[in-house]
Amino acid sequence: MPNIDPTVALLYDTIQSADFILIGAGAGLSAAAGLSFADERMFAQRYPYWAARGRHSEYHMFSFRDWTDAQQWAYMADHIHRIAVETPPFPLYQQLKALLTNKDYYIITSNVDRQFLRNQFPPKQLFEYQGSYDYLCCSAACTSDAWPFMPEMERMLQHINPDDSSVLPDYLPVCPHCGQPARLAFRDYPQYEQEKARYQQWLQQSEYGMLCIIEIGVGFNSPGVIRVPFERITGERERVKFFRITADYADSDIEIAYPEIPKPIADKSYSINMNAAIVIEQLMWLHRQKKI
Repeated sequence: MPNIDPTVALLYDTIQSADFILIGAGAGLSAAAGLSFADERMFAQRYPYWAARGRHSEYHMFSFRDWTDAQQWAYMADHIHRIAVETPPFPLYQQLKALLTNKDYYIITSNVDRQFLRNQFPPKQLFEYQGSYDYLCCSAACTSDAWPFMPEMERMLQHINPDDSSVLPDYLPVCPHCGQPARLAFRDYPQYEQEKARYQQWLQQSEYGMLCIIEIGVGFNSPGVIRVPFERITGERERVKFFRITADYADSDIEIAYPEIPKPIADKSYSINMNAAIVIEQLMWLHRQKKI
């Protein structure tokens, strides 16, 4: 029998008794599953051009702007290939899904790695707030069309100049309608607003019961997506328990995990300053015991 953390045990009991379960997943969940954007050793090996110029990790590259469009496309094509093609569906997500069997739950995620969909979570119970890497659209907005990115990605990867880590000019993605540069669509695809509305409708429905809120691996990279709204929902509702699960990346010295709970919601909130994989492992042990 593992040493079960008391707050994790409380979380399990709350999952079982809650009428509704709201989950917010950030990069820390996929990092715990095996996909880290803070791995500095991997970054130096895979992107020596950028490592030689003072960049240290993919996490650092999220806010990087000092490059040409051709260099940005070369980096993004390889980065997305690593996430979407080379990285398999993670078993940790399957374990999380098992914990939610027969529960009325909804998931909002800031991740664009599609791990929830690749692990067969129901699309109608998932809101990918940041969209995904799956589509391109026109940067000049000549059309509302969005088209698949993956064929363009594969083409770019075959035509990268190693001298400056850039895509050769003839292979940069352009709009098929007007010829202007294309860009990653992220949230600019037709189904996005439908997904957003479905999430908002579920939130309204969950006001009529006990709500368990679970925030997993969310820091301050994009706090307005999950962290701040979850704190607001916790503060506004009476029948709610909020669990914040987060831990620092083991392979980075950057402070990007913040397990603290604001004082105004401390009476109905719990901080679990642990790796998400360990938390889910303990929850799964409790889940298996219940079935015996």
